[in-house]
Amino acid sequence: MRAYLQLLLLSALTAGAAHLVGRTIVPDALPIAESDQPHWYFQLAFVLRSVEFIGLGGMVLVPLSGLLAWLERRSSLPQ
Repeated sequence: MRAYLQLLLLSALTAGAAHLVGRTIVPDALPIAESDQPHWYFQLAFVLRSVEFIGLGGMVLVPLSGLLAWLERRSSLPQ
């Protein structure tokens, strides 16, 4: 279970860091392109938002897989 908690913490730190950097460097940019060649801050906002969503996805998937592993281990124990 310790590995699951470490992965959960890593996912939370990744999402939090991407959110903080995104709000600090490009606070008003939305990750959408206005023209054929978007400006650097739109691209940076898109990358940071993607990293943030990857971290949030990890925060959902890691506890879910830990719970499923715990239930499988619990059901396979002899009674």
